[in-house]
Amino acid sequence: MPTKFMQSLDPQVYAELRKIAKDRGITMQELIRAVIVPDWMRKDGTSSGGSPRRSRTARNAPKRARTRITA
Repeated sequence: MPTKFMQSLDPQVYAELRKIAKDRGITMQELIRAVIVPDWMRKDGTSSGGSPRRSRTARNAPKRARTRITA
């Protein structure tokens, strides 16, 4: 299922990304989707696709027991 997110950028970062997109002849949206997000996914160790949360945990993995804190 697709997930939406909203992002805000510092004006200087926005201007730099805008320039990079213009230099490549693509839109800012294309730059984010085709370059920035895939690069971030690789660096984050989630290049297998899907959301980072889903790729880090197995669906049917046993749950860890919580440590009991006693006073």
